[in-house]
Amino acid sequence: MFFNPGTVPRSYMDVYYIPTVFFTLFFVVDPLGLIPVFLVYLAGYRDHKRKRIIIRSIVISIAVSVFFILLGRYLLGFLGISTGSFLVAGGILLFIISMEMLLGQPSRVKMRDIGDHNQPEEERDVSVFPLAIPMLCGPGNIAALVMFSTQASDDPLKLLVITGLSIAVFLLAMVVMFLSAYISNALGSTGISIFQKLMGLILSAMSVQFIRNGLFELGIIR
Repeated sequence: MFFNPGTVPRSYMDVYYIPTVFFTLFFVVDPLGLIPVFLVYLAGYRDHKRKRIIIRSIVISIAVSVFFILLGRYLLGFLGISTGSFLVAGGILLFIISMEMLLGQPSRVKMRDIGDHNQPEEERDVSVFPLAIPMLCGPGNIAALVMFSTQASDDPLKLLVITGLSIAVFLLAMVVMFLSAYISNALGSTGISIFQKLMGLILSAMSVQFIRNGLFELGIIR
């Protein structure tokens, strides 16, 4: 599923590029692992307000993602950060997230002090913070998007693919948010934990490959 650009046949990249991008983004967003959080922060809202919050959080997440897909590589260039350096840094960040998933710990990358969810409904709007940022579109997701878009900077088709797959992941997350109560009842905490650990295991392998690709770009390994 992983590749080093320039070291493998073009056909291999074509076959595995889309699933690599999709599953990396899906595992980083981790909508299944966030189901308990969704249930807590969406509790107490009427159905119509809950739907508006979910839709708004997804729209904001998509907007932020598209911004970094289109402009992230220019930001790196402005700051003088090479593709290889960012791949290594992004890979390390994704590895930390994967370890938190494997160990069943709340993500310190996604969750800080995210406010008092016991406030009255009319006094709080959780669609932007914390649902959109940092839960759905946090540092890990942004890092992954910038890594992919930087590698695809000379290929408009790949940028379009990355954008489409990012939107697809968020739409899938929206479905999970709408069905969070049903999924929680069906899988239970044990089932959700198993899925999360499996995703964490795969993400850890992906993150190591990102680090390896970054070291390759920097000329440290061959």
